[in-house]
Amino acid sequence: MKKFLAVLLSAMMLFTLGAFAGAEETAEVAETPKTEENAEVTESAAASETPEAPVIPSSADGPVEISTAEELKGMLYNLSADYVLTADVDLAGEEWTPAGIFMPASMEPEEQEIPSTGYAFTGTFDGNGHTISNLRINQPEGFGVGLFGCIANTKVGNFTLENPIVDGTAMAAGAVGYAYNSTVYDVKIVGGKVTAHPSELSAEGMYGGVVGAGMNSLITGCSADAEIIIPDGSANAGIVGGGLEGTSVVDCTATGSVTAGADCYGIGGVSGCGFGAEEFTNCKAVDVTLSVGENSFWIGSVTGYAGGYELPEAGVPVTVFTGCTAENVTIIRLAGRDELVGGAFYNEMAAETYGAPYDEPTVFVIQDDAPAAEEPAEGAA
Repeated sequence: MKKFLAVLLSAMMLFTLGAFAGAEETAEVAETPKTEENAEVTESAAASETPEAPVIPSSADGPVEISTAEELKGMLYNLSADYVLTADVDLAGEEWTPAGIFMPASMEPEEQEIPSTGYAFTGTFDGNGHTISNLRINQPEGFGVGLFGCIANTKVGNFTLENPIVDGTAMAAGAVGYAYNSTVYDVKIVGGKVTAHPSELSAEGMYGGVVGAGMNSLITGCSADAEIIIPDGSANAGIVGGGLEGTSVVDCTATGSVTAGADCYGIGGVSGCGFGAEEFTNCKAVDVTLSVGENSFWIGSVTGYAGGYELPEAGVPVTVFTGCTAENVTIIRLAGRDELVGGAFYNEMAAETYGAPYDEPTVFVIQDDAPAAEEPAEGAA
């Protein structure tokens, strides 16, 4: 999956750079030529229209305290500071801009998934047990969409998102769009909805209630009651996490639904996938409905697909599932068995293009049994 994620992130970078270039061109066109006749008028207008400079948060003397929506938006001006919520925050009426975006630190093929720390959120965020309500993000062409768009080498958590509604193209979630080498902890999603609007650049998808895409990270102590909707031809969707590589999931609970169109893959109650994750421990899918269209595959009550390689030189560990359960999980599809884990990762294109270890299916281990999913009604689609 790493190879495919790198391709997606490269495409995302081009999209982002294109947006920046367009903004620069617009700024150049809008500039008013300064002549003797209009100099005084131009200067006066500029003085009256220039917005007040934002206060740049600094955590030099301790975490920056946040108690209002305006202070929460202040994170955008300093992505490396430490923050702590001191009160509940209502974002009703606000159109949220994700804190942190993805820009690759290097264009070397094996490093394209590593975010530049100049663009990602690298500070810390402690929600202090408080609630952020009514998050709204409408970015149907956005890559890396969530309260935090992209985080790197950090920890964020200890908060509740109530009624978040998120629309994005790829790597979209309520809390974190893309988590790299980070820990997302004790996040609770209540009444969430994530809707995918994929394009030809985003076949890998990656949508979740808490985290959209995770690379070499940890998701722990999180829960999500959410609805995830993806159309035909998309992939990697789960109620807690979407597309997870090298990312373990511990003590997480999923409730809600994933609705996928035709020709989709990697659909799970807790996560869409867990490629190369070391562990899924004490994860639960409770009162979950997974509904997928025809020709969809890798559908699992807990995760869609998972595993690693037994050869140490592959550098991708075998995934161990411990204490994971499925309770009242219904999988609605035309055919196929319903499993705790939908399958092992294997892709013919990856095998032919990259060779070992991708030329062998991944391996995972389930250490204890869990209840099987309920059988769908006959003829259900």
